[in-house]
Amino acid sequence: MRIPARYRWCCATAFVLLTGCWPYTEPATGEYADVLRRGEKVTKADMYGRFAALSVEYRQGGGSLMSTHNNSMRLIYGDKVVVKATDGIERWTDFAQPVYFVRLPDDDSVLALVHEQAGKAVVEKIAASKDGYRGTETYTHGFPLSPGVRYFPGDQRPGFLLRGLPLKITVLPSPPESDGDLHAQVLAAISPDGASFAFVDSEYAPSVVLVVDADGKRRDPIPLPRIYLADAPTYQFHPYERLWAWSRTALPWHKNGAGSWEVRPDGTAPEAVGARNAVEQLFISDQTGYRSCFAAANAACQPGWRGANAAEQRKTFVWDGSTPPFAYVPVATTAAFGARVGLLLLSGRCCRVPSYHLYLDGAPAAVAAQLSARLRESKTPFVRIDECPRRVGYDGKCAAQLARQIGRVESLGRELEQLVDTWEEHDGVLFAMPSMAVAVRANEQGGSVIQTLLRADFSRKD
Repeated sequence: MRIPARYRWCCATAFVLLTGCWPYTEPATGEYADVLRRGEKVTKADMYGRFAALSVEYRQGGGSLMSTHNNSMRLIYGDKVVVKATDGIERWTDFAQPVYFVRLPDDDSVLALVHEQAGKAVVEKIAASKDGYRGTETYTHGFPLSPGVRYFPGDQRPGFLLRGLPLKITVLPSPPESDGDLHAQVLAAISPDGASFAFVDSEYAPSVVLVVDADGKRRDPIPLPRIYLADAPTYQFHPYERLWAWSRTALPWHKNGAGSWEVRPDGTAPEAVGARNAVEQLFISDQTGYRSCFAAANAACQPGWRGANAAEQRKTFVWDGSTPPFAYVPVATTAAFGARVGLLLLSGRCCRVPSYHLYLDGAPAAVAAQLSARLRESKTPFVRIDECPRRVGYDGKCAAQLARQIGRVESLGRELEQLVDTWEEHDGVLFAMPSMAVAVRANEQGGSVIQTLLRADFSRKD
């Protein structure tokens, strides 16, 4: 039968499309043909010992149209397939023998460690990886902590440690949920016995350290002067490397009287503030004041303090049945800013970083006047916001005074500017210093409270 000319092009097109969808059946060839199926070819092979990590391309469709290319990786040992298909294989180069990280797609993408033992390839699944873990493009399978040890932070941290060989997995304890919003979730250091872990709140600007044991028992946190670690390069980098390098000297470990490990931050000691009032220094200088701490169990902290009980907290707070976890009272009568100290609270709930709040029995106006006097005596530059001229137009509140006392305000300084601009909506007196913003307010239970609202280097670009 003769096909009319107007239909010949359509038939030819249909024939091409059909041949384009025809299964690709060319057999595999080459050195790895025995571990390939039809349509597959090896584009790259990394050999180490009897292992080979193969980059495999699979082409489906025999013609130029409608053909697809799929790429995966395959791990083989000798002439046997160990892992048929995965999206990535990484060799752990800390060992002389071949050791590989491999994700197992057929097992909910759990991470496995593959190595050689007694002449065979062994696949050890890492159950802790089922909950997921963070990585970067450069560090896909954990962050090197020390030779043979990698840190796998979870999405919400803290994650797990992996040691080899033999394989050992340590699931890191989570800091207690009732931590006063300290956000100390970043692993900074491990005790000499490997059973206690120091967590901080940031890998680039830590401001508090909290030690938690493997069984979940914790020490009281120790706030730190706001520290900005060395700037990291803009290319792919190890995000924890600078933190761990800093912690090796800044967070030395010591055993306490109960035989437990705790950290005593470098420069944190009862004599650090000398003859100055340690409580007052908290609200005068971040760098000086936060070299003191007040946990009774830690030898590095100020003597003469203990944890506040519920009855003592009830005198200070409007009682809602809950107790702040880190509240301290002096053993003997103690004064600060011309008033008697009632309670000292460490919290991150109202602030961007963990900070102390001081409850006094003095009136707010008298306490604010005393704070002004202490700042002048210490020659600390400051701006008392209620003493600034009335704002004109849309100019920033106290802009000229802040520029003169604190210097050029950069990105962190904008947080201070926002606080100052909105302070008219709040009660109390706000003080701005080069590294802190402190408010003096009336306490609902009587007396006054000094609250640190910001702790940062306001001249820093970030």
